[in-house]
Amino acid sequence: MTSIEKFMNTILSSKLEHLKTPIDHVNSLAFNRSLSSVRETKAALYIQNELYKENIKSRMEYFSFTGAKRYFMRLTYIITFCYLLVFRLLLIIFAYFSIKYLFHRTRNFSLVEKEDSKNVVAKIKTRKKNQNRAVVIFSAHYDTFSSNLPYGLQKIFFFLFKMIIFPYVLFAFIIANIFIFGEKSAETYQLIIIFTLVEFAITVTIFLLVYDNNKSKGSIDNASGVSILIELIKLFKKNPLENYDIIFLWSGAEEWGLKGSKSFCKRHRSYLSKKYDLDRSFNINIDMVGTYIGLENENSTPYKSQNGIFNLKEILEETAIELNVPIIKSKKILGPKTDHLSFRSFAKKTKSSFQVACFHSPKDSKYIHSSRDTPDKCSSQNLNGCLDICYTAIRSIDLINFYSEEIR
Repeated sequence: MTSIEKFMNTILSSKLEHLKTPIDHVNSLAFNRSLSSVRETKAALYIQNELYKENIKSRMEYFSFTGAKRYFMRLTYIITFCYLLVFRLLLIIFAYFSIKYLFHRTRNFSLVEKEDSKNVVAKIKTRKKNQNRAVVIFSAHYDTFSSNLPYGLQKIFFFLFKMIIFPYVLFAFIIANIFIFGEKSAETYQLIIIFTLVEFAITVTIFLLVYDNNKSKGSIDNASGVSILIELIKLFKKNPLENYDIIFLWSGAEEWGLKGSKSFCKRHRSYLSKKYDLDRSFNINIDMVGTYIGLENENSTPYKSQNGIFNLKEILEETAIELNVPIIKSKKILGPKTDHLSFRSFAKKTKSSFQVACFHSPKDSKYIHSSRDTPDKCSSQNLNGCLDICYTAIRSIDLINFYSEEIR
């Protein structure tokens, strides 16, 4: 029997008891939680209230970012300026920039303000206050996204948008330069007008077809992850780890480019690097636990200790086997775009062996961002199973580090 198996048996000897199950939270969060809405704030307050009941301190960290509406307005600006250049209305451009930057109020003026969101953050401190301790970061996003199109078509539309917008901008400036420094022709007029109208029509179509903030209840994506984290923090509050602090991050604006997790990593990178041994630290992101438990199979750099190799994903897999909880490892070349990518970037920027794992059920993507993403799609057994895997695996890792410190 390996040392890890012995640790696992020690952990398994104490049965986990959940006073409240994750599915209860999924049902409570079964409402649309779209960006910058009152219901998004309602979800954040729900999380804080659940922590408050257990005397767990938490805080909201606010952040702003450039959203889709602002990008759309910038596209309109670009098209307008291109036409002004084409027709050599340079005086209007000069007047605009003069007024824009001459006065303090007009410098930051915009017809569409930046989007606002917030993260909910809480920490469970280790029993020991040693200087060499590490940190576990659990993350799950609580915002939702709704669409009139199936998830697969959404990805195609966004890909087409990216493929068209950049060539259009390049084309428009080239044509503008031709008009300024070259000769005008009716054909060139027609070409830029047609190209502009096509680009604008595609952009408007994407906004009208894709965005619908009233459909999805966001149960699989991602009330499931939010609920698991709520119950996990309650368990660790009652029984903290010996060698690890645990940070819980409920991130906002994940559906708009992982903005919440990116904000968290950027804001706390220096602090985390100075306070913790990042080579022994890791992130577990939980994004979508629905009809099954999926674990992303991307490679991560294992931490080499005196007692061998500590590999986060192997321990999660071994734990699932010991608990007899079925999981499916994803074999996709391109993994999901979830908050775990922000922590992968964090690992690179800190030049550490910080490991990342992600629970994600890609086959459930057929339900998400639509009215089909309802609580009944979330299996209570799978939610509890993922909870038990995370809790038991972290306990075993903590024991590994405990005995490693004793040997030293």
